[in-house]
Amino acid sequence: MEDGGPSITARRVAAHRLGFARVPAPYGDPAADDALATDVAAGREAPLNRMHDYLAARTSFFDRMVVAAIGRGVRQIVLGAAGYDGRALRYAKPGVRWFEVDHPATQRDKLRRLARLGIAAPQVRFVEADFTEDPVADRLLSAGLDPGAPGLFLLEGVAVYLEPAVLETVLDQFRQVAAAGSHLAISVSLSRDHDEDSRARFQASVAAMGEPAKSTFDADEAEDLLARHGWRIMADRDDPDDLQAAAKRQRQFSAGLLMASAGPRAPASSGQQPSPGQQPSPGQQPSPGQQPSPGQQPSPGQQPSPGQQPSPGQQPSSERPAGRRTRTSGSRPARPVPQTPGTLSLSALLSQALVAFTIELDNEAEHRLPHRTTDFGAGSQGDGAWLVSLVMWENCLRFVADEPITVGELQHLARTGTNLDGMRRWGYVTIDGTSKKVHKARPGPDAVLRATAKGLRARQVWLPLTGLIEERWRERFGAGQLGALRDSLIKLVSQLDPTLPDCLPILGPELLSRGPDPALPPRPDRVDVAGLPLSALLSRALLSFGLEYERESALSLAVGANLLRVLDGEGTRLRDLPPLAGISKEAVSWAAGVLTRSRLAVETPDPAASRGKIARLTSGGIAAQRVYRELVSTVEQRWQERFTGGTISALRLPLEALATAPDGVPPPLFQALEPYPDNWRAQVRRPGILPYYPMVLHRGGYPDGS
Repeated sequence: MEDGGPSITARRVAAHRLGFARVPAPYGDPAADDALATDVAAGREAPLNRMHDYLAARTSFFDRMVVAAIGRGVRQIVLGAAGYDGRALRYAKPGVRWFEVDHPATQRDKLRRLARLGIAAPQVRFVEADFTEDPVADRLLSAGLDPGAPGLFLLEGVAVYLEPAVLETVLDQFRQVAAAGSHLAISVSLSRDHDEDSRARFQASVAAMGEPAKSTFDADEAEDLLARHGWRIMADRDDPDDLQAAAKRQRQFSAGLLMASAGPRAPASSGQQPSPGQQPSPGQQPSPGQQPSPGQQPSPGQQPSPGQQPSPGQQPSSERPAGRRTRTSGSRPARPVPQTPGTLSLSALLSQALVAFTIELDNEAEHRLPHRTTDFGAGSQGDGAWLVSLVMWENCLRFVADEPITVGELQHLARTGTNLDGMRRWGYVTIDGTSKKVHKARPGPDAVLRATAKGLRARQVWLPLTGLIEERWRERFGAGQLGALRDSLIKLVSQLDPTLPDCLPILGPELLSRGPDPALPPRPDRVDVAGLPLSALLSRALLSFGLEYERESALSLAVGANLLRVLDGEGTRLRDLPPLAGISKEAVSWAAGVLTRSRLAVETPDPAASRGKIARLTSGGIAAQRVYRELVSTVEQRWQERFTGGTISALRLPLEALATAPDGVPPPLFQALEPYPDNWRAQVRRPGILPYYPMVLHRGGYPDGS
């Protein structure tokens, strides 16, 4: 800024742009853009020199990126260090929101100019932020950016003026709120051996204007910089045999005009992935999608890395007929239980995909986040809030930031309740301004919530994770497979109740599923189903199935699908139930309580041992087990008939490809379960089966009840 107005550089750029032929679009107000540029240029002339040619190419590049993004359906565009850019005017289109991020002084001066010129810009959110010190990601979220929908992020003409550390922070902040499918367009200053003289002249020129160049990279450094923060240089879609297109791409790259897509973060080294057991250097994230050497098997007690199939193991089928007595060795399964195609209900398939996705996401959050756990203390990243699962992010922390929000507003946004006292006690939020317990009962709708410093740090870690894990699944299981799963889920979910939450609610009394509160007003904004993350699509479909099942069942689907399913009339040791059902011993205890209170099961001393108990079904329990199997099948058959066009059959295909495997081969979903060496799951034996319905309890929201 210069005397409260635009800098010399901003005026020069505005003067140059007035002479450029801009990329046309059948929408927007180019005259408003030109009026703003004329006001900023303040009569300056634009000399026809090399800088003019460069700015023409740069302007055309960013114009094309904007028009292309709008053309493919992107509805939110972020301009970093927007300054006096007028693209939000030139390319204004109904339904597209613009977020202009810049220093408060620049933003206020721009708003004064727009008001003086009589230019309205209701489509623009002016986000005041200083890149050197402000949390840009949180500011964008507070301004209304949807982290679940893809966006276009622009950094034009600013990277060269930022210290490398500040530039890395900006890239990281943008990636935190960039959903899968988001793109980044950036101009960087690339160093070359043959143009040192011109570079020296440029650096002297901008330094004389009080805006010295601070960041210069060679081509490999620029690509590595982006990759470290989750941005991958994009391959051009133009015809590779088109020589003119190839020459154009080369000119753009040589000029430092780069296009990248949101993807997983790369390690800090030159693209080399750490080995499965290797501890990453500070700030470096290993790639859990890394493949081991062909044929390599883990040593005894070692977990296979994601993407590596454990050795096939012959385990008894999880669908045991009633009345057959089953005893295990007492240790948890060392290999996944084989599940053959055609044997799992739709609800079980949805459940296992959702639980596997959640576990991989939880593992990533734990690996990155300062936290603590009851049994293992502080995490490798330092002490922090008590560790929780995806559900507690979706039903609370996603909506509670540094700005106050009431309990009623939170429930309106999340569409489901949360364990508020737990989130306070675990260190994520304050209630009515304190982290101490001040409410004897549940806080009322007017109680005020705000994230703590630990909660804000957790938000920054959680924000990008659904997109990151989904991108990892796309790479691991194949874009076609994941695309088919998403497409079929979108087709189904778009026909379900639009008030459903984006996560499975915490189970209610008797472990019943909780539906949307009919007293809640409609959602504040219409949800774009196609923009929902995979976890939300799976959750909505599964919750809808569970609610329909429970309208006709005396037992919850969680109890029937997990514990009732594996019990029989002869008896099973209590210690063997968690590995058979795929849920924790705490979740088994809750479900067993429901069955025993209903006189569907009994617990008696183990007749084959000096200590311990067995659980067995009563005659009523055996009948209830038969009802569970019939009703699950009935609901699925209804869905086949209700959602026409082969929707359910199309959904089963990719789910079965992930959750089942023939001939005793472990299901592919188990590739998603491998924890990092510093995670709590690395300290316990891996599961042999996943839940047939998630056991989301109030203590952290873990879907397997752990």
